[in-house]
Amino acid sequence: MFLMMATFFLEDTGYLMNLYIQTIGYYLQSIVKLGFRTDAFELLNITSTQGDDRGRIYPDGDFDAPEGGMNSWTIFYWGWWISWSPFVGMFIAKISRGRTIRQFINGTLTAPMIYSFLWLTIFGCSALYHEK
Repeated sequence: MFLMMATFFLEDTGYLMNLYIQTIGYYLQSIVKLGFRTDAFELLNITSTQGDDRGRIYPDGDFDAPEGGMNSWTIFYWGWWISWSPFVGMFIAKISRGRTIRQFINGTLTAPMIYSFLWLTIFGCSALYHEK
């Protein structure tokens, strides 16, 4: 926390706050689109030799997406959440005993999300600022 606050106040604070607002806007703009993305067109297995490049270019010059990317990613997260959900649920239930629903929502969803946005904005955007 000290490192984050030191970076925030020693860097260009106006730039970081501007990017904080902008990244939250980008997140809210694309969360629904990314939440419903299933790579349905990838299942058609269209290659660039058939004349349809889907408008994407990859670094190796290939126009087609890697095979199985979405499937392995989805199964990985299913396995991750199925294996860890009992432990996380028990932990959150223990520390939330006696709290209201409002306190529970703020403590488990809102506060960590705001903190994560702030952390990634401060360190990520500071790195990009120094990279330019």
